[in-house]
Amino acid sequence: MSRSAQFAVAPVIGPPESVSSDLRNQLIADLERRNIRVAKAPDEKAEYTLRGYVVSSIEKGNKSKISYIWDVTDANSKAVHRVSGEESAPSGKSKDPWNAVSPNVVQTIAGKTVNSISGWMPGAMVAGTANNMVQQASASAGSYAQQTANTVTGSIAAAGPVRAMVPAVTGAPGDGSTALRTAIQRELTRSGVALSDSRVPGTYTVEGRVVMGSADSGKQPISIDWTVVDPNGKKLGTVSQKNQVPQGSLDGAWGQTADAAAAAAAQGIVKLLPQPNQRTSSN
Repeated sequence: MSRSAQFAVAPVIGPPESVSSDLRNQLIADLERRNIRVAKAPDEKAEYTLRGYVVSSIEKGNKSKISYIWDVTDANSKAVHRVSGEESAPSGKSKDPWNAVSPNVVQTIAGKTVNSISGWMPGAMVAGTANNMVQQASASAGSYAQQTANTVTGSIAAAGPVRAMVPAVTGAPGDGSTALRTAIQRELTRSGVALSDSRVPGTYTVEGRVVMGSADSGKQPISIDWTVVDPNGKKLGTVSQKNQVPQGSLDGAWGQTADAAAAAAAQGIVKLLPQPNQRTSSN
């Protein structure tokens, strides 16, 4: 790969249309500023595609947290680079976390993303092939408009990796229970969480629950709640995802929707689990 490789920038999934458009336009402008070619027409050939998923939630102290994941995929839809991060911004008295996404926040997110991509590209040239890069899994484009994590004080884990089990996800139509469970297990493993079962002492539980609302005008509301419970049965918090999907679109195979939902939810779930500096020593 060379810096002359052309990128396509897919519509950003998650935010309202105006925020999605602003982010995409800023990404294109920043890529071109780095002399990285960008495909403008849908049928224009591109060696790489940048796909993004962004969620926003209200935090304590009247702040909004904007979390983002960007995946670069090659012409075979294989993930070759990932950028992820978070930004905070004052939310004032608004209950809509997206209102805090100002032009400055958009510029910051786009700038950090393009910096990472630009830094990755020379490394790919040195390696000689994208296949030699350390590759990370793609969070394929799903769509959940808002994610919130409600955190309460939890227990402290023993030394060593945090262990968690994921029971069957409830309430999901189609193959959602299996697809979501498999996807969240995969994402937790990538985040350094060891998968276990209830028979192993010190195991945390991540419970998934899906609720599908009544359809209206061809749309159907969906919410996914991931609740984290400590080994003593104490609830540590919940990561909630909400959106509207085409009516009946999840009655069969969930596919990439499960992957995207799990990739975004895992960031919040991991934060509810004990962090390394919170773990007690074995002495």
